Amino acid sequence: MKPIEIRLALAFLLTGMILFAAAENSIVGTWQVVSDSPDGEQYRWTLTVKEVDGKLTGTLSGEPGQFPLIDLKSADDTFTCRVKVEGQTYGIEIRVSGVRLEGSWKGASSHGFIKGTRQS
Repeated sequence: MKPIEIRLALAFLLTGMILFAAAENSIVGTWQVVSDSPDGEQYRWTLTVKEVDGKLTGTLSGEPGQFPLIDLKSADDTFTCRVKVEGQTYGIEIRVSGVRLEGSWKGASSHGFIKGTRQS
């Protein structure tokens, strides 16, 4: 192979690896989400998920404050985690489809739905 062919091959390989990595953790990014409550109220949140040294970390930020995500897991298009808000622990399960997410949350005595769009 000529040097230019080797560089092109490496560029294609690197691009493919980047796209594969992005697809592996499609939840990584900043999301604007809305959750609903059993009494019909809606709450706006910012969901931020990062990958640091191969591990997912994240926060959920909204009117009551910023809360760290716990036990983050991502497989295929499904993301799960837990978050403790005002003393209550909630489980979250989300399905990611491109720039949209949709799922549910559940606490000890309540549950609801969550949906959102990727911001970055």
